[in-house]
Formats: sequence, structure tokens, C-alpha cells
Amino acid sequence: MGNPPVINEQLLQEVREVNLAYLVLAQHMIRADRAQALYRLGVSEEVSAIIDQLTPAQLMKIAASNQLILRFRFDDDVVWNLLTSHSRAKLAPGAAVAGLHANIVMAGQFAESN
Repeated sequence: MGNPPVINEQLLQEVREVNLAYLVLAQHMIRADRAQALYRLGVSEEVSAIIDQLTPAQLMKIAASNQLILRFRFDDDVVWNLLTSHSRAKLAPGAAVAGLHANIVMAGQFAESN
């Protein structure tokens, strides 16, 4: 059996809100520092150019989708393990190294995708 319609509509509204927040943030980041935005957002130069040129009406229309327009940048369990072990043990020896390692792995994935 499915969830009650009220909950489904509430979840869809939350998806739309996340979409809009993400698009506005992405556009702001791209306009402030494109190179940094490409790395932080994990998008290509072409995608960043499209996001940069979106009008407010276009942002709203895209955000209204029932599908999340963003996705997790990495599906590598090594990165997830590094990130989660780093957050669990910030004061533990090697925590800074694990965080740095996670950043290096993610940067390498970004470089490979471009």
C-alpha cells in the first residue's frame, strides 16, 4: 500500500523546494567564481553556462519538476567510508588525513569526468 496522498504531496513540494534552492545556489556560485563552482557542483562548463543564463522564470519552471535535479556526486563506497569515518571521529588521530583523502578522491573523480 502507498503513502497517503497528503504525505506524497508534501514530499513532492519538498523536492520542488530543494530543486529551487539548488538552482539558485548553483547560479550564485557560478556567477561568483565559475572555476570553484565547477569543482564544488561537479558540473561541466557547458552545464554551468546553461545554469548561468537561466532566467528566474526558467529557474521556477525547472524547479517545479517532481524529480530531484541534483544527485550525489559520488557512488564510491570508499569516499562514503572516508566521509563518514571523518565525521564520526573528528578528534581521532588520522581524522584530518581521512578528510583530506576524501577530498583528493572526489577531486580526482571531478577531473576524470571533465
